[in-house]
Amino acid sequence: MAESITTDQELADAIALMREAGTDLKDYELKEAKGGFPSSAVESIAAFANTNGGVVILGINEKTFAPVTDLDVRKLQSQLAQAARERLQPAVQIDIQVLHYRQSPVLVANVPELDIMQKPCYVKKRGKMDGSYLRTGDGDHLLTLYEIDRFMENQYRVARNDLVAVPDATIDDLDPDLLHQWMRMQRAGSFERSTAMSDEQILINRRVLADDGNGTPRPTIAGICALGSFPQKFFPRLNVVFTSFPTSRKGDILATQRYLDAENIDGPIPAMISGALRAVSRNTRTGAVVVGALRKDIPDYPLPAVREAIANALMHRDYSPEAQGAPVRVELYPDRLEIINPGGLFGPLTVEALERKERTQSRNQFLARILEDTPYTDTDGSEGKVVENRGTGYPIIAGSLAQANMAPPFVESDLDEFRIVFRRRQTQDGATDSATDMKHQILTFLANQSSAGTAEVASRFDISRRTAAQHLNDLRKEGLVEAIGAKNSPKRAYRVIKN
Repeated sequence: MAESITTDQELADAIALMREAGTDLKDYELKEAKGGFPSSAVESIAAFANTNGGVVILGINEKTFAPVTDLDVRKLQSQLAQAARERLQPAVQIDIQVLHYRQSPVLVANVPELDIMQKPCYVKKRGKMDGSYLRTGDGDHLLTLYEIDRFMENQYRVARNDLVAVPDATIDDLDPDLLHQWMRMQRAGSFERSTAMSDEQILINRRVLADDGNGTPRPTIAGICALGSFPQKFFPRLNVVFTSFPTSRKGDILATQRYLDAENIDGPIPAMISGALRAVSRNTRTGAVVVGALRKDIPDYPLPAVREAIANALMHRDYSPEAQGAPVRVELYPDRLEIINPGGLFGPLTVEALERKERTQSRNQFLARILEDTPYTDTDGSEGKVVENRGTGYPIIAGSLAQANMAPPFVESDLDEFRIVFRRRQTQDGATDSATDMKHQILTFLANQSSAGTAEVASRFDISRRTAAQHLNDLRKEGLVEAIGAKNSPKRAYRVIKN
């Protein structure tokens, strides 16, 4: 949530940041308003309401950052309140402050983030498709149809893309062994009436099959992805792409080769999980710790945590037509492992609630239910099911890392994708330096933001402000980031230097 501006000093600090950056920032939008109420202010309010909140400031020149003279504060205040109340759907309850900058009055509107059930906020006269905005970087941008669809899914908590029947697919495209074992679980389940049902009835009831509209039962997306022999026959990019990069920055021009290892991992979900785990294993090292008088070999990343993250990515990814061209990505760097899937957290679930292990929410309810009974053989030969679906996914990840004395994962989610990052273990032979590792994580975080302050970095990585300040200062000295704002200002921020 963006910080509000409620005092003259906070206003001065915010303007100083923008002056040094030479532009608006992700949390602040300047409007001169010299000729009257700017219509673009309505778009900015909608954008902030759809993102993380923010502040619209009227009465400051966007180029010189000087206050405007002869500002009709009373009229603008009324117009601003009316616009937020009557020109947006839903109405946004903004907090309007009349503050002063260099002895001149300035109108400040603190815009709260709307609840997920109210998004997207849009300009009424343009409609939802042409009047919904999102705040990215220093500007307001129209939402794409894909982004609006994701907001609507979250609002109504209804995503049924996994139930779509796959044209041209037949029951013969399901893997016989997987199907046999899965069906055996259904017959042995607690639903006694299943014994009186045919196999086809069970498959239809569990949404492995669905009518194609012409009376022919065909595998659904959920069915073909969980139990199919080769789902990529129908959806080439519903797979996992593994890449091992030689340096900590993708596309680093200093790298002598683009990647160390790369693989397209195909097959049904159980096969893709085990294939991705093997790819991670063969590209990571085994280090050591001393426990008592004994040396114990340990991998760079706890495989139970990696397995759970990959399974979650495949189960919770977006299977809508717009996202079917995007694979799950498993990206290994010298200092970290990233697992990225199309589609952010679903419904009311937030990163904060996920990290507090408060709740779970399934975008693909029927796929999740199928995977509960889908057999899986791990890389060590142990057997089980693909998922438990008991809200234990993230706790298993966090617990495995904690048990290995490793830092919690870094989690990031937006409308388009979900990303979980594991920091590489610091082994006893000095394979990874924890300070360097943290700096790389902070740099990655800043690369996805227009800017961020010390407090924001400290909160994101669960470190002290002093430690965050030290890492940011080191990155600044290395020429990787630059500071904006006065040195001792509480609103001083940092951003990545673009090459």
